[in-house]
Amino acid sequence: MRQIWGDIRRAVFGRQFLIAFCGMVLCLLIGAFSEALGVFRMEERHVLYGYHRELLLNALGSDVILFAVPILAAIPYTTAFTDDIRSGYLKPYLTRTSVTRYILGKGIGAAVSGGLALVLGILTALGIFLLVFSPFEVYGEYAVESRIPDIVLRCFLFFLSGAMWASVGLLCSSLTQNVYLAYAAPFIFYYVLIILQERYFRSTFMLNPKNYLTMQGAWPLEGKSAALTLFMLVLVLQLTFYMTAQKELRDDKRQKRHYKAQSFSQKLLLRRIERAKPKRMQKRIPALSELSKVGAVVRYNFRMWRGNVRIVLTFALAFILCFLLSDKAASFAYDMNTAMQAFEPFVWTFGDANSVLLVSLLLVLLFADIPFLGAGVPYYLVRMKRSTWAWGQLLYLILATLLYMLFIFLATTLICMQNSFLGNMWSETAAILGYSGAGKAVALPALVKTLEMSRPYQCAETIFLLMLLYTLVLALLMLLMKLLRGKSAGVVAAFAFSLYGLLLNPELIKQMFNLPDELMYKANVAVGWLSPLNQATYHMHNFGYDLLPRLWQTYAIFGGMIALLMVGVLFAIRRYNFMFLGTEQS
Repeated sequence: MRQIWGDIRRAVFGRQFLIAFCGMVLCLLIGAFSEALGVFRMEERHVLYGYHRELLLNALGSDVILFAVPILAAIPYTTAFTDDIRSGYLKPYLTRTSVTRYILGKGIGAAVSGGLALVLGILTALGIFLLVFSPFEVYGEYAVESRIPDIVLRCFLFFLSGAMWASVGLLCSSLTQNVYLAYAAPFIFYYVLIILQERYFRSTFMLNPKNYLTMQGAWPLEGKSAALTLFMLVLVLQLTFYMTAQKELRDDKRQKRHYKAQSFSQKLLLRRIERAKPKRMQKRIPALSELSKVGAVVRYNFRMWRGNVRIVLTFALAFILCFLLSDKAASFAYDMNTAMQAFEPFVWTFGDANSVLLVSLLLVLLFADIPFLGAGVPYYLVRMKRSTWAWGQLLYLILATLLYMLFIFLATTLICMQNSFLGNMWSETAAILGYSGAGKAVALPALVKTLEMSRPYQCAETIFLLMLLYTLVLALLMLLMKLLRGKSAGVVAAFAFSLYGLLLNPELIKQMFNLPDELMYKANVAVGWLSPLNQATYHMHNFGYDLLPRLWQTYAIFGGMIALLMVGVLFAIRRYNFMFLGTEQS
């Protein structure tokens, strides 16, 4: 029992628990901001008694909180088991306790800290609301129903939900021995379940994890069954973690797995080097020999994806992002009881500059370690020129970006496939969005000129090409700055490039400089030419009656930028200082 309490104290009094707690308070304040702001705008600031409790309950059901729960719950203690194994702290620790107590301490500590961070954040936010709004509360003519039982039930549900998602992160990190999955797996599973319920199993409300917190659906026992279900899920996850951790702590299995992985990596490295050797016919033709070496570098980089959790996380987050961005179009079609053409979700979603920006930012995670400097790179560099190796990196970057964009296209299409058709004609949903002005109401760029001057296949092809060119510019800029100034410079350059496109927004410029409406057209045209992000937006082009860039001009601009960046990479590789640290990637 002392071991379990020790892990709970480590989890609760750690810095990560404080981060999760402060994050919960901040999310509640953000969720209640718009409603609270309305009170301060009132001429007579009088609200009914108990308003602070009602405000808290409304904030607990806001999108900000429902979005943050799986992320915040995984922060305090989900990486403890993996950290102990990877740091070697586990060996001296197990000499002072049993394996069973050690595993129970890690599991219970993660579950309790994940749920307690959410509950303490709720209670702190309630205290803030009480201090701020209690002076404005007055008694009305009728008795006010007490919301304390509802708050207690919500606290209990949030505690169990936090414990469940913390257990998911702990289990996934113990299975893969990767700390990234401890933080990302709860969020991924959370939104995969939401996608399944909202798109394919609408009547199965228990599949949606948000319904456990908002109490939406026909819950028996006045919602107490939701708490019982969460409690049972926590027990199942803790039992699964116990069995997984027991297997992981067997020394003989860990040693066999280590030696097996080591021998396999050595054989694989020798096989890659043999494949990189030019054949006899290729020796006679230098061009074929160089192409073979470039292909070997590309294959080596793609093999580095094997077992790379960061790559899996990138595509998983991209899938979730496609669901979130396409939700407006799918929900609009469902509410109108109309079908969509198969490519329309992609057209309406990524015809908007903000969606293109969000999707492109995930490339920072995908190319976080480019250029790859694994154990095989020194053997490649002694058998080929630096420029040949650089061409391999460039070709890999182009193919990886193309693969990523194809995944975005297929994911957006498949998510909405239940209510779509394949014919190359605009649907009734598109007609309603475009001609009735409903597209502006739901923030979808469904414009009349898009419907009249193109077809779904051609429009989707153009948008895909624009996005591909924009993301290639971003990825090449990252690679160039990494070769010139280091990895951190590449990340900073990618975010600066994205921020430049975000700030060059006509509406933002109008608010900042208080431009009259007659000058907005000029600002719109200037932004259309100066911002790469707006050039990657389909409707920000000239279709015959304005001064915006035409599509062929945008293709030429992006092509020139890509060519310049590729030349910069080839020159930068000449002075790049390779640093290899053992067999790990630098």
